[in-house]
Amino acid sequence: MTAEEQLTECDHVLLAFDGPVAELPSVAVADRLRTLLAEAELPRRVARTGDPFAVIAYAATVGPATERALYAHLRRVEFELTGGARVADGLHAALATLAAAGARLTVVSGLHVDAVRSFLVMHGLDQHIRHLAARTGPGAELPPAPDLVAAAVRDEECVFVGSTGPDLAAARAAGVTALRYRRLVAEELDEQRNPWFAALSSPSRRLM
Repeated sequence: MTAEEQLTECDHVLLAFDGPVAELPSVAVADRLRTLLAEAELPRRVARTGDPFAVIAYAATVGPATERALYAHLRRVEFELTGGARVADGLHAALATLAAAGARLTVVSGLHVDAVRSFLVMHGLDQHIRHLAARTGPGAELPPAPDLVAAAVRDEECVFVGSTGPDLAAARAAGVTALRYRRLVAEELDEQRNPWFAALSSPSRRLM
């Protein structure tokens, strides 16, 4: 069975936002947040981390106003990311195929739900993707977070499509079959196949 057949026969397809849905620009988000911290010298772990939420956690030790300021800036950077992202090759046609087959489509992301929704609406993807499992506030779960996947799953036959190790691990931890998405280079493209479906790997083992 091909990956396309696997997806069109399941009830619910979960899509990681980064990779399968959007090709995000490379932005050092943690560096952007560090510029707002006025302290001359940050702790080594904070100065070197690439995790923006570790920087925000440190900001909370400075004071609640500093924490709020950094989180607000993170929200602005996330809108910048989604505003500069491009739609994955072949995604529009792939979503139309899955929707026509009756699959429910949900996007899963650690970005704020408003930033993800703005991208979907801007590119006309919201006509097929009606459900989001994304961050809603400072204390929300972040990838790798099986809860983000589990929150989107009902008692249905589900398949998760992701491109990163943490995303796929989260799907498996939630007990959901995972497909790996890998963007194809020009030499791998086949005019006879939708590039989005062609970029999917064989289904991984389902972990119960």
